[in-house]
Amino acid sequence: MTTDRVHLPDFRLLAWRDADPASRPDFDPAAVAELVRSLPPAAEVPQAGTDWRLADFWWDRMTAAMVERFGAWAVGWQHTVVMEDYPGRGVIPIWCDVELTITTPAETLNRLARALVAWHELTVELATDARGRFAAAAPAMTDNTDEPVAWRAVKAPGISRFNPARFARSVPHPESLSWADVDPRGRDFDRATVAAMVAELVTATNLPAQEADWRLRDLWLESVSIGFTERYGLWAVGWRWSVGEGDLDGGPVGNWCCFRHSVTTPQETAAVISASLIEWRDWLNELAERFDRFLPLAADDLDGWERAVAHLVTAVGDRTQYDSAWYSCCTAVLRWFLEAAGIGADEHGKLLDHAVGGSFASWVEPDRELVASVAERIARRVAGA
Repeated sequence: MTTDRVHLPDFRLLAWRDADPASRPDFDPAAVAELVRSLPPAAEVPQAGTDWRLADFWWDRMTAAMVERFGAWAVGWQHTVVMEDYPGRGVIPIWCDVELTITTPAETLNRLARALVAWHELTVELATDARGRFAAAAPAMTDNTDEPVAWRAVKAPGISRFNPARFARSVPHPESLSWADVDPRGRDFDRATVAAMVAELVTATNLPAQEADWRLRDLWLESVSIGFTERYGLWAVGWRWSVGEGDLDGGPVGNWCCFRHSVTTPQETAAVISASLIEWRDWLNELAERFDRFLPLAADDLDGWERAVAHLVTAVGDRTQYDSAWYSCCTAVLRWFLEAAGIGADEHGKLLDHAVGGSFASWVEPDRELVASVAERIARRVAGA
């Protein structure tokens, strides 16, 4: 599959002169399906189930071919508009992504053709607002533009929706794991095997260049995580949970940052990744030891719970340097502690939202009074007070 990056018009910057259906009087919706099938990338439809990052390269190539054939307006096939009652804004137009799934080549190309026709029909509606859906949401005129009122209405809010599930990954974020997933006790881990293991995963032939498309870099990083989980277990995905604004944001791993800053030569990169995995494992060992200092812990032992929570918040803060999103690691560790203490999983979210939600902020070390307040709220919530 071709993974060369293509340059497409920025949909957000489309002007009405680009989208105006009056500029394409010869456009025939009935002929679109055949024209789409005739474009060169149409002969290379990826197989169903292809990773979305690789499939995206094909969608980009098809879009580029349609732009070349039909004009810049064709880039909009991936978008549609719905009217939504938006908090504080009233009923306004919201842009939504058009999601197409790759199935058979024929069905995939037919769906793409229908999406392009649907976008054309939307621009026809925007030219006159014949259904009266958009005019009320249009901003006041500030210049002598001849753009249709409906076009100004849909462009003004600048709000869009997308489905996060489309960007699903093969490995979970470490924050989403349970203590049962990451508890190091009872899990053999021979750190002497790590260097050789990483050397198999990081080679000159598979390491993307710094200037490679982000999708290829992301796939490669995920492949390393998959290799670790297959060898050591699911807990190993945390090797990338870097301190601050790195790959996964807000974690306890200092050796790794991100592809841009941590990937150099294959040998140096392998050394950094090895150190990161070992550092993550050491952190889990440290957490297990800290948990054992306080457990078992009776639900009505308010003092014990307060001491444990304050201790763990401080430990996480010190480890993450109270950097960007450090509170996500803090919440995960507190959830793991609740699990280790025998508190039911269905209580974790409610308990932590009540006690911690919104209390901590990026780049801010909480004062002792705030930490004590959070610890007290958790203790009382656990005790049912």
